[in-house]
Amino acid sequence: MASNRSKLAKLLLQQMEAGQAMGVPYVVEGRNIDVSNLPQVQNRIPGEGGISTVRSMGITEDGKEVVLPTVVEGKLPPSAEEAERQALEYYKRTGKHLGKYATRGASDAAATLLHEREALRTGR
Repeated sequence: MASNRSKLAKLLLQQMEAGQAMGVPYVVEGRNIDVSNLPQVQNRIPGEGGISTVRSMGITEDGKEVVLPTVVEGKLPPSAEEAERQALEYYKRTGKHLGKYATRGASDAAATLLHEREALRTGR
């Protein structure tokens, strides 16, 4: 079952990325971070654990839903609050993000699909 779910997630993410290239309105701006070779880091956040590559969070900015990475420069702090603080600081400093979307639903779906793709890539 998980294998089929991962395949579906990969397909849906590819469709979203293709839609972005074709100007589908829910993708306002594509991600500007190369996610193809993200490092795997130990996730020490209570209740999560395991390995993370692309743990993310969302913010609203100028009417757009922005997905931000909380694994910043190969590091993930041991608390969710600190990870979010550092992610926001990193975004403000660099402008790097995992995509900007027209709706919260689209940003949530994109983040979920990206997570699924990373699970597929890392074999987790």
